[in-house]
Amino acid sequence: MTTTFPSSILKVFQTGLLLLLSFVSCRLLAQSDSSYNSVPHQPVQLDAANPFPLFDDSFYRNQLFLLGESHGFQSPQAVDLALLRHLNQRVGLRHYLAEVDASQARLLNQYLQTGDTTLLRRVFSRWVKQKAQWGNADFYRKIQRIRGLNQTLPNRRHIRFVGIDRIQDNALAADHLSSLLATARLSSDDRSVVDTLLIQLSGNRPDSVVGATVLPLLNRFKADSATYQRILKSTYTETRQLLTNIGWLKTIPSREATLFANFTEVLPSLNGEKLYGLWGFFHVLQEKPVNSGKPLACRIRESNLYLHDKIVSITFAYLDSFMMLPSSYLPVEARVPGQRLSPVSLFNNDGKMMHTEGIDVMRRLTQPHSVTLFALDRPGSFARTTPLRIRYSSAMAQRIEFNPSLPMTAYFQYVMLVRDSPMTEPLAN
Repeated sequence: MTTTFPSSILKVFQTGLLLLLSFVSCRLLAQSDSSYNSVPHQPVQLDAANPFPLFDDSFYRNQLFLLGESHGFQSPQAVDLALLRHLNQRVGLRHYLAEVDASQARLLNQYLQTGDTTLLRRVFSRWVKQKAQWGNADFYRKIQRIRGLNQTLPNRRHIRFVGIDRIQDNALAADHLSSLLATARLSSDDRSVVDTLLIQLSGNRPDSVVGATVLPLLNRFKADSATYQRILKSTYTETRQLLTNIGWLKTIPSREATLFANFTEVLPSLNGEKLYGLWGFFHVLQEKPVNSGKPLACRIRESNLYLHDKIVSITFAYLDSFMMLPSSYLPVEARVPGQRLSPVSLFNNDGKMMHTEGIDVMRRLTQPHSVTLFALDRPGSFARTTPLRIRYSSAMAQRIEFNPSLPMTAYFQYVMLVRDSPMTEPLAN
């Protein structure tokens, strides 16, 4: 049986429903305003003696400090250097866990020791050739400033790079391997494998082919480690780790899995010291996003490693800022004429490609041309019970969807809101 309501009653019902929805929307907005207003926040003064007074004692008790950026914005490079210097002063941190591979980290550390800029240029040359966002002048100068910082510090507090990434530069890995094994008295079978590897790595053969080539040599390393330790002496561990990473090009297809495997390998050698690094936003998330693989930080948190529950993640958000992108990726009207790389404002957190819930409130709480730190993890914070909601444009190809049943602080504990950042400065070839 179907009941038909008079149109006058339907209009009253519809009007009441609209009023109710309007009331609920206003209440939610008011709650959102109140919640963000109540989150402790403070501008970051990069030239201050303590740029980050908002960090409390519990922050410094962590073992692994991760800062997550969207590549291509300039301001995070300055914040990264300031936070690295601050942690070095406050807790003696000296290991920079970097989004570079072991061969790149080796050259970066040699540069920090010698000041030889040809080493630095060698690391950046492939990134610049690939138009990679991290191949920029701000990153380059930041490493020079880390060397300058080291020169003011006692040796025990000198900062060094720890590279745990999947092999990024095959030719550089070939140079590294060649230098490690140049004088080693290998068997004819082992030398044949090494010679083939060097040709393949230098010739940009497919990763799966290179990885497959090294596996027989790795098996011999595992079966007779004592012999190889006697042959290689002090370079044994470094050589084994490099060969292992070459093998992982075949056996571990996932980059995040490789990052975690390398992290697990190098951790014992760091003697329980604190670690810090600037990474891409995804890598520092401590929970798995929806329809995604597990980020590095999530894998560490879920592990049985001694520091699994001593991780803090800080992420950037952006307003009125510009990202550096290859001009060839952009429509003609969005390119800077004659430039390989162009500034793009589409990827702000209130931009055309995405809108993060609450970003408008955060704008009202901050000033133009600033970086403001928000402590989401404090007792009573709404972020400990409220999920992160991001609305994406249909044109956004890569999306990170957050689990609606998890609060923001399950993924990260602090946010730095950047306003009016230029793009990173391109680095010349």
